[in-house]
Amino acid sequence: MTSPTLAAHDLSIGYTLHGQTRTVVAGVDFALAPRQIVGLAGESGCGKSTLSLNLVGYRSPGSVTLQGNVELEGTNLTGASITELRRLWGARLAYMPQDTSTALNPALRVGDQFTEALRIHTRISRSAARERAVAAFDRVGIPNPAQAVQRYPHQFSGGQQQRIALALALACEPDVLVLDEPTTGLDVTNQARVNALIVALARESGTATLYVSHNLALLATVCDELAIMYGGEIVERGPAQEVFLTPRHPYTAALIAAVPSVVEERLPSGIPGLPPPVVVTDRCGFADRCSHRIEQCLHPIELQPLASGRLVRCVRAEELGAAVGPAPTTRVAGSARPPVDATPIVVADRIRCTFRQGRHETVALDSVSIAVAPGRTLGIAGESGSGKSTLLRVLAGLLEPESGQLRLGGEVLPMAARRRTVAQRQSMQIVFQNPDSTLNPRHTIFQSLERPIRLFRPELGAAERREVAADMMRRVRLSPDIIDRTPRNLSGGQRQRVAIARALVAEPSVILCDEVTSALDVSVQATILELLAELRDERNMALVFVTHDLGVLRSIADEAVILELGAICEQGPTADVLERPTHPYTKALLDAVPDPRRARIALGSR
Repeated sequence: MTSPTLAAHDLSIGYTLHGQTRTVVAGVDFALAPRQIVGLAGESGCGKSTLSLNLVGYRSPGSVTLQGNVELEGTNLTGASITELRRLWGARLAYMPQDTSTALNPALRVGDQFTEALRIHTRISRSAARERAVAAFDRVGIPNPAQAVQRYPHQFSGGQQQRIALALALACEPDVLVLDEPTTGLDVTNQARVNALIVALARESGTATLYVSHNLALLATVCDELAIMYGGEIVERGPAQEVFLTPRHPYTAALIAAVPSVVEERLPSGIPGLPPPVVVTDRCGFADRCSHRIEQCLHPIELQPLASGRLVRCVRAEELGAAVGPAPTTRVAGSARPPVDATPIVVADRIRCTFRQGRHETVALDSVSIAVAPGRTLGIAGESGSGKSTLLRVLAGLLEPESGQLRLGGEVLPMAARRRTVAQRQSMQIVFQNPDSTLNPRHTIFQSLERPIRLFRPELGAAERREVAADMMRRVRLSPDIIDRTPRNLSGGQRQRVAIARALVAEPSVILCDEVTSALDVSVQATILELLAELRDERNMALVFVTHDLGVLRSIADEAVILELGAICEQGPTADVLERPTHPYTKALLDAVPDPRRARIALGSR
């Protein structure tokens, strides 16, 4: 058996605050071997990122190693000095964070950042480093790489920034590569390209890779082994496809049930309750949320091997077997709902939008026409740069097209939001992809919710405004008790629900959703999709839902529009579009969707 490149032994990590230490990762044994890719999945707050950072020797402010250690081929990283670690970071240990804004220096050209890393760790010439930068940018799919290396990070799209950050992490061909959500926000084709690159590097260069993601289907397609983390502990580990297809821990099965499917007519199921904020030591940490709980679950449970060679932290793993799989659901996806006869409330007719940079002109939308009726959802999908978000910004009045017409409720709608009436602006609200950039960090949640209430419902007094805000918090499944907190005190899923609540308090007829679940773990994503579907049906609202995830499109949308380079290449009922695509572009998108039941990505063998 190949000796591991990186190994963690009985690792426990805590955070000290106000003199008290809270354990957030406990008793983790982990090993990464050369050419091996290990996946790590779990809900937000389960300890994935804390574990990942500690595996490369990084100690977050306030964190403390309570027991155990991490070794890189005999070198103890846990007790290493910053000077020793700096020699390893970049050269032998590489880490790619989810947020590319922390990986790329906004003040330096991306090519200079790449060559700086190479020259520090490999001592090659500047010209040779520049050549390798151009080759690396081309390999991760950056257009015109020779020109791209001269640009700054802000001149690239979010998906392109992620690919550049990956190229930077791979610059020195490290021995260990830790990827924290490396493809979040990428469309399926670019995701497939990046994953093929990751697999190729691991196989060809012998890199030991840890791949952290909330996309279990992707991990089962890419990884050799899959570890599931809950409440700071590993609760299941084994061969990636086996864990995905035959889960043995109820939590693993619940996560898989929360994954939206391209081929099944169902809404994904969220997991009731919340994960524990610290490691639970006196019982099974999942017991409070588990429908299979018995008396023995209320006592400490160790990670134990099964006859199949899997490791599972559950006393009923062998007994339950396949019974812990996804439960059948009577809730139907958008495309499976019965059609309704209704006049469209929103119509966009022959919208054309171009962007100019110097003498170069890019057509972002080319004569695009869409319509959506009350109580229905129109899903819009396509690659990055296909025009999805541009179309949503045109509908919201944030971007004026060159030509075309918008209608709301049968009346012509001015293109610019500033020329729309208060009633028109109230009727159409938008929820953006990143709530961190749309919620004022200095305002409390109540202040963020109160502003649209003041603007669109001026008849309400102060006490009534607070009651409306509290009631909306309950509607999006948040406690009104957190209404006086600021966004930084909430999780990503909670912040996104606040952003949805802010749109809903205006009592709109139409909600525009721009990738609102792309950065959320599958359980929170399922909860958000359930919430939007319920609110759509209860309030007879129209949803225009932009997503790069075709599984999400299938689960929420009645009608689907596929955009390619600003033009509609396919349009129709979602089930028809995804089950019987007629356009080669739609077929290519579907082929790129990770599916563990099909052939795994296997460029070379271990």
